[in-house]
Amino acid sequence: MNDALSTRLSEWTEQIDSRLKELVEKSIYPDEFKEILNYALFPGGKRLRPILLLEWHSLFAPPDDEAITYACGLELVHSYSLVHDDMPCMDDDDVRRGKPAVHKKYGEAKALLAGDALMDLGYRAMYKPTADGRTSPLLLFAAHCGDYGLIHGQYLDLFCDIKSPDGLLEMYEKKTGGLIAMACMSGYALGKNMSYADGDRVLDRLCENIWGGKSNVTDGDENNVLGGFVAATKFAAEFGRAFQLYDDISEYIAGEGIADTSIMNFMELDAAKQFLNVKLNNAARALEDIDGKTEYLLALLEKFVIA
Repeated sequence: MNDALSTRLSEWTEQIDSRLKELVEKSIYPDEFKEILNYALFPGGKRLRPILLLEWHSLFAPPDDEAITYACGLELVHSYSLVHDDMPCMDDDDVRRGKPAVHKKYGEAKALLAGDALMDLGYRAMYKPTADGRTSPLLLFAAHCGDYGLIHGQYLDLFCDIKSPDGLLEMYEKKTGGLIAMACMSGYALGKNMSYADGDRVLDRLCENIWGGKSNVTDGDENNVLGGFVAATKFAAEFGRAFQLYDDISEYIAGEGIADTSIMNFMELDAAKQFLNVKLNNAARALEDIDGKTEYLLALLEKFVIA
């Protein structure tokens, strides 16, 4: 399964990278500005968010051309957040993915504009609904980039004094998990070929119940559409936390020190590893409620286990 997963991830990454290059090239920005956008996008990291979207889509139907474009829109938004996150007014990081951060390479003004441009390209990649009436991706995008996700999480990271593991997990669930949740839920919506009506109804109920902190959500509605969204949301929330915990623990083991927002400020190493495994197991259990071949998602979770 590890070899099969590696092959599958490579195939997804090749498709994603190819489409990202097309989206940048089709823009009418000057060539020197496209160079900055490509610098921010390539070489990429794990491409985790678009891959998660495509895997969730694959549970129900092979991803089509529109799904690939939407997945790339998500990666463009993620890349914009990294460009801005590295700037001196935010996390002030000089290096991203083993090379100078965009603002170190091109200056702060160009980096700020590049981040804005990547966000705009992401919006445009996800803006149009599909030709056969599937749910508009922006229904999910709006929630997970704003107060339910990325921007809220970044605010917590920069301006709130996090004093407990629960506070840390809340920040992780929003800052890191927001786009991961969007990837999983969007892949589910597109793969299930949801209608506009289903999308509006389900998203409204999710906002009211799940994101509102109510506990009375069940998996049973007339088409089990909400049930699938609940499972996707549970998986994404737990995996979003696990993803960041994995980074915290890996950095500590590598001797990189302990960041202000790290689980290692609150736990010993063995306890942190166990905490990570609990989150991964919770994500795996969420997949039990999904009708579809989930073995690749399970194998992906296994890659984040730290023995």
